[in-house]
Amino acid sequence: MGPELEKEQPPGELTMNQVATRTREQVRSYLFGTLIPTAKESWPADSADLFEHGMDSLRLMQMLVFIEQEVGVNLPDHEVTPERIGSVDSIVEWIGQHQKR
Repeated sequence: MGPELEKEQPPGELTMNQVATRTREQVRSYLFGTLIPTAKESWPADSADLFEHGMDSLRLMQMLVFIEQEVGVNLPDHEVTPERIGSVDSIVEWIGQHQKR
């Protein structure tokens, strides 16, 4: 199957892939640049277990506030599960489920 074609976007608007890439970079930069300070060359893979790399409940709450304030997405507290917050991949996927399209 060939690559997915995205609808042409008006000038200045981002495609869904661009939004997902930007969101992933925001999450990674905040996680490993601020919450769990780590040298960039040592950042774990996006699929790595964040709790094995220093994530805890306080950092999780700070992450949720960051996502709401900087990414502009409110993630409902009742949806917080280990599966949704365990890795960069799962957090970005969860954000994607709540971003306005």
